[in-house]
Amino acid sequence: YYTVVAPKVVRPNSEYHVAVSTTGISTPSTIVVEVTGDLDTGETFRVSHEDIVEPYQARIFKLDIGDTTPGKYRITAKGLTGLLFTNTTDIDYVHKSYSVFIQTDRAIYKPGSKVLFRCIVLDSRLRPALTRQLDVYITDGKGNRIKQWQRPALSRGIFDAELELSSSPVLGDWKIVVNVVDQTFEKGFQVAEYVLPKFKVSIDVPKHATFKEGKITATIRADYTYGKPVKGEATITAYPDIFSSVVQPVYNQPVRKVIPIDGKITVDFDIVNELKLMDDYERPIEIEATVEEALTGRSQNVSTQMTLHKHEYTVELIKTSEHYKPGLQYTAFLKMTYHDGSPVRDKNNPVKISYGYTYNSSAFTNITRMLDDNGMIQLDFYPPTRSADSDELASPLNIMADYFDLHEYFAATNQAMSPSGSYIQATVRTDKPKVNHVVEIQVNSTEPLKYLHYEVLGRGDILAAGSVPANGQSLVSFTFLATYVMAPTAHVLVFYTRDDGEVVADALDVDLEGTLQNFVDIKVNPTETGPGQTVDLTISSKPNSFIGITGVDQRSLLLKSGNDITKEQVMKELKSYDMTEENPYDDYSWERGFGRFWRPGSATAQEVFQ
Repeated sequence: YYTVVAPKVVRPNSEYHVAVSTTGISTPSTIVVEVTGDLDTGETFRVSHEDIVEPYQARIFKLDIGDTTPGKYRITAKGLTGLLFTNTTDIDYVHKSYSVFIQTDRAIYKPGSKVLFRCIVLDSRLRPALTRQLDVYITDGKGNRIKQWQRPALSRGIFDAELELSSSPVLGDWKIVVNVVDQTFEKGFQVAEYVLPKFKVSIDVPKHATFKEGKITATIRADYTYGKPVKGEATITAYPDIFSSVVQPVYNQPVRKVIPIDGKITVDFDIVNELKLMDDYERPIEIEATVEEALTGRSQNVSTQMTLHKHEYTVELIKTSEHYKPGLQYTAFLKMTYHDGSPVRDKNNPVKISYGYTYNSSAFTNITRMLDDNGMIQLDFYPPTRSADSDELASPLNIMADYFDLHEYFAATNQAMSPSGSYIQATVRTDKPKVNHVVEIQVNSTEPLKYLHYEVLGRGDILAAGSVPANGQSLVSFTFLATYVMAPTAHVLVFYTRDDGEVVADALDVDLEGTLQNFVDIKVNPTETGPGQTVDLTISSKPNSFIGITGVDQRSLLLKSGNDITKEQVMKELKSYDMTEENPYDDYSWERGFGRFWRPGSATAQEVFQ
């Protein structure tokens, strides 16, 4: 038998890696892998690689994809000697091979002001792009092209420029557009008549509260940008954000209170008597505050939203996979938190958990568990083994949890399927895997293994492959070096082929720390100064780094933000190269203890490879 594992997308100006392995034979096989394409331009594309694959070994074939264009592509693998075969599969063309981050000095500009911006053009590894196929232009609020730069020179992947706005430009939303090869990236900014605010108004209110607390307490603060309190009058309004004839009368008059302010005030709203709300439903509450300065009559306003809940806490079932495998341990976590995300720490009261492989709740097994310091409970289940010829229908795993007056019935976890009833399951043995460190994977099987193949994918490409002799063992371990191009998430694929030709497989996502390989640290001296004075900046980073500095009046940030580049944007951009299923628990941190357990949870081996 043979297996050929390849990415389902091909990208221009990149390397395309294919993992090939053979089993059940005793001689080497000569295998050729080629990618061909019928381009939309009418031309044809072809690139191939030939190599020898030893029995029970995995080899990566590297194909260099040049500056190709959209079309219909396919991959073909042929066994020329040893194992003879031919297999062709369609693959998709995806033009994304560059990333562009656009930064402006502000998010909003007045007529006549100057727009400063920089474009950072990077490849899929976040390294400076070498391409010259770059065009940049700016459009106004009506879509008119105001200025453009064709094939501008890049310095370490960076192009910076400026645009002087006229005294009467088109107002509205403007755009900076970057075209690199056949990809387009945009960044918006606003042009408007405005006066920079002299002071800032904020509302401090719990984001979450319960009906039984009886009232909502909001603290209103008004301060000048230099820190002094504002004297004047504050108008505070509160009202439910949802108007429905089902959950309340069609319209409730907003509750409005007017109070003098000297920098800070606190105001209460009675939930029942003033807001006229009952505790039958979860209710979002809108709170608005307007502060009018006493001396000038200028006003600033702000609004925020909080939510009223029936229960003080919430419970969530975090699955390590969407399917369990008979005969292998299945792990899930109960996560008990307050509505602000902080964990419930309770050393006295247990959580009652009921579970069963049936829909009949009266037949469930009941257990009690205590919450740990992170508000978590690890649940280990041992699903019964079913023979392949059993007439018994596969039953989902159902779980319920009870904690005081909170009762939660979670979505069922279905059983994975195998014609022979054979399964394998991979887990990470390394605590907090990091880039440039070795990661250990352990694989458990329901039957003795002769060998095990593994492949590691990252950012939509196959980056490592290997085979491990098992010698009749059902527990096998292997290691791989986590490289930068595998981050932020390495996808580990493990499989073997049974004597009857069935492929038994599993997949595992490994979140890697150290995705960003550089750092920047900035120190300011002095931290407080007056107009016309010198401020010293001390910036630290790796040698030969390019440092970009932006300085802006913080008053402009009170009007509009979003002009800068954030770490979240960079991580999201890296993940856009990944074509696999996204971990639904990606937002949870490593410290909470379960990020490294996630499996895509495919029902069959075929779905694992898809």
